[in-house]
Formats: sequence, C-alpha cells, structure tokens
Amino acid sequence: MNSINQILHLYHYRLVRFIGVGLVNTLFGYSVYAGLIFITLPPLVALFMATVTGIIFNYFSFGRVVFRVRGGWRVFTKFVLAYAIVYTVNAALLSLLTRGHYLNAYMAQAACVLPSVAMSWILMNWWVYKGSP
Repeated sequence: MNSINQILHLYHYRLVRFIGVGLVNTLFGYSVYAGLIFITLPPLVALFMATVTGIIFNYFSFGRVVFRVRGGWRVFTKFVLAYAIVYTVNAALLSLLTRGHYLNAYMAQAACVLPSVAMSWILMNWWVYKGSP
C-alpha cells in the first residue's frame, strides 16, 4: 500500500509541475502565434511557426523540470512526433473554428489550448517520458 501512495504522490507532483511549466510554455507559444497573426500571417502558418519555435523551448522545460530527465535523441524524436500529433489535431480544429469566420484567429487558437494541453499531457506522460522519475 505504501508504494501505491508513493506512485500517486509522484503522479500528482508531476501533474502540478506539468501545469506550471505548461502555463509558461502555453503563454510563450500563444505569444509567438499572436505576434505572427498580428503581422498578418495566415493562422495555420502562424501555428506551424509557433509550434516549431515551441518545440525547442518546451523540450527543455518539460524534460528537465516536469519529467526530470535530459533525454537524448530517442526522447527528442518522440517529443517531436508527439508535437506533430498535437499540431495536426490543433491545426484541424483551428481550421474548423476559423472557417467561415466563426471565430477570429486569436479566439480560435485560444479555444484550441485546452484540447492541446490535454493531448500533450497524455503523450508526454505515457509515451515520450514513460518510466521517468
């Protein structure tokens, strides 16, 4: 029973770190996206550029702060693939929300944040950094 409590404590602590670091990462990524929209780039181009920029920033913050590992090429490759999945779903949702001007590019991407965060947590915790401390 003691080991189960330790696992739950670790899981809870990791989730708290993920939320804290994820907030910083999200603010960074959304700021890049919003800046690119402001200079009149199309939403999907801005999203792609913000994602590429965010991959480097997020790799170090998630790996070192949340999951307490330095990674390596194998982890980095899985990290990039995870972000490719998140980007693809985010781009589809963004396209759907901006089609017909249902929402403007800023509001549409803001609506995409929660599904992207949830998907990132699942992919990072149970695939990219599976088994990390």
